[in-house]
Amino acid sequence: MQPLVYIIVLNWNGYRDTMRCIASLERQRYENCRILVVDNGSTDQSVEALRRLGDRIILHENPDNRGYTGGNNRAMHTAFVQGADYVWLFNNDAVTEPDTLARLVEVCEADPGIGLASPLVREANGHGSVQFACGLFDLSTPSYIPCFEVQQAREWLEQFPRRIALSGTAMLVRRSVYEKTGILDDRLFAYWEDIEYSIRSAAAGFRNVLIPEASIFHEPKPTIASPGAIKPHFYYFMSRNEILMWRSLCRGTSFHRSVLWVLRRQLRQIQRMPDSTAGVDAVLAGLWDGCRGVGGAYDPNRRMPAPLRRLLGRHPAFWLRLMDGRR
Repeated sequence: MQPLVYIIVLNWNGYRDTMRCIASLERQRYENCRILVVDNGSTDQSVEALRRLGDRIILHENPDNRGYTGGNNRAMHTAFVQGADYVWLFNNDAVTEPDTLARLVEVCEADPGIGLASPLVREANGHGSVQFACGLFDLSTPSYIPCFEVQQAREWLEQFPRRIALSGTAMLVRRSVYEKTGILDDRLFAYWEDIEYSIRSAAAGFRNVLIPEASIFHEPKPTIASPGAIKPHFYYFMSRNEILMWRSLCRGTSFHRSVLWVLRRQLRQIQRMPDSTAGVDAVLAGLWDGCRGVGGAYDPNRRMPAPLRRLLGRHPAFWLRLMDGRR
């Protein structure tokens, strides 16, 4: 018998994307799977639309938005209690080829040392260009580097098999990983939770693998090069959660180095958006909350204290020169 896979899809005010996603998942050639949709407190017509799907899906309705971590954690618990061998965390704004899940499971079943697996994440723009392959982490630095090229990813998988991090866009999680490492870090709410979970999977003795022969197609997102198109909560979570992640994984000097690494990168981001006051404030608030260990949902009223905000927000180039030892 095929291993039982629960496909988990989160919805928050995006039922049109979710419907397209579900239709794609229903075309999977892998038979022993169930689709579990978690609605994260939507205020549009999502719940009504999802209820009309009937027994095509299992529907969980959260009374409020519990983020990527909270929504997936509840669903993962349900899936494994129901006897799932794997869960496939799948973004609602993505679609997949019919053979993708079967390929992921086949590779994992052939090697019990694999804990997490991911297909190649491609752009849903008709060209199929690579959006994300995998990442490489190093706890001794500590650092994390993303990869967007298949050949580079193959080399990393060969050279650094215990240091691979995967995207949560379509991450397959083996039951034994969940049993050894537990749930996603709920403090993170959204962003960086997939990298943190990948590192914990590796620390538990598993390998995380990219399977380039399998693909999913994910809607393109605004990049940090176009700050005006990005909402402030993204900047907040990206700066805060990276610090929270390293805080949970590193200690002492290593953690302090990680904070400086994050600060340098976020100062460069501030330089790129001098006219985006809301974005700059969100970056700085994230840095402040990350250093203080504050997790949870985004509050747009949160701020770094005014003196520090003025010091860092108005003069990022000065601090970058200082950190790099330049006058």
